[in-house]
Amino acid sequence: MSRIRGHIAGFVAFIFLMMLSALPCMAQGAIFHDSEGKLVSNNEFVDIRMANYLSKDATVVKTRPDGVVEFFLKAIPQEGKSAPAFDAKTLTGERVNPQILAGKVVVLNFWFIGCASCRAHQPKLNELKGRFADQKDVVFVAATTDPEAEVRSYLGKERFDYLQIAGAQAMLKLFDINEYPKNIVIGRDGRIVYWRSGITAWNKFESVIRTELAK
Repeated sequence: MSRIRGHIAGFVAFIFLMMLSALPCMAQGAIFHDSEGKLVSNNEFVDIRMANYLSKDATVVKTRPDGVVEFFLKAIPQEGKSAPAFDAKTLTGERVNPQILAGKVVVLNFWFIGCASCRAHQPKLNELKGRFADQKDVVFVAATTDPEAEVRSYLGKERFDYLQIAGAQAMLKLFDINEYPKNIVIGRDGRIVYWRSGITAWNKFESVIRTELAK
């Protein structure tokens, strides 16, 4: 059932994303704000709005006297919270748990083989990881509920450079993942600093990782 929801939600998210991307055309002079009132780009607005796209939209829309339309986003509830502690083994035998990851920046991706949106993200996720090749304090991990044999078969045909965890039902339950893909950054202090589904503002994604590494 969760896979079916993922496919349906992914299609709905794609349609909504296209609508949001067209906002500047529909509303000349539109301005986008995050939950702290800071100005964000249209792409960032889309990503934040879609972070929990199965949840009810709480975006506030106001039209100023000069005709400019302002969009105010609500905070992403997962951001700022401590990440749940997980202990898992990757396909290449590495152990990932709080002790090993302590003090590091962790970039997580939750996906599954049948998710077209997940697969579409993977080339750019590979590029992103490549830009941190010289950084020892950042770990890129991908988790899926797909069985190990199926994941190995998939990776034999498709490139996905993250450390891979298969059969990760317990891990997905800990993070309460109901939408795919899901991209998360956990800071050095163990708190979630970035929680997104689809990504259009890749520069923001990268800047969050670099900001956390600089701490």
